[in-house]
Amino acid sequence: MEVGPLWYGGAISWRGLGPLVTLHGKVKAAHYVNILRDQVHPFVQTSFPGECPLYQDDNAPIHTAKIVQEWFAEHEGEVGHLDWLPQSPDLNIIEHLWGYLESKLRVRFPPPSTISALEAALHEEWLHIPLQVVHDLYASIPRRIQSVIQLKGGPTPY
Repeated sequence: MEVGPLWYGGAISWRGLGPLVTLHGKVKAAHYVNILRDQVHPFVQTSFPGECPLYQDDNAPIHTAKIVQEWFAEHEGEVGHLDWLPQSPDLNIIEHLWGYLESKLRVRFPPPSTISALEAALHEEWLHIPLQVVHDLYASIPRRIQSVIQLKGGPTPY
């Protein structure tokens, strides 16, 4: 997600919130590999010891770059990678978590007035997201799938 020159992304699982990462400026595939290596991989190893959870991202160009695909190939058996349709926000529950996070930022008073204050506020609000919010998003997946099927891939209420 991008907010002006600040880009942020995070990882979630049923078991909990993973890291929230903020970067400044244009994010390239090499940055994304660093995030996978330094943030996502340790989160997966800690949260899913001995397991191989599926990691979902979207089909943004940095996610489909050769260097990123090579990283996932090198970590096969540790982190699975879910093939994902382009332009499918209805099924991507983290998109709705971004909305939740942004709603928390909108009611802050005083609002963040600098990029560094915004970055600090994002991290603070991320740490206060109740696990029940994440569980509710996971519980909504069957309804989301049903809605996409009923609407033959068209826009859904999600």
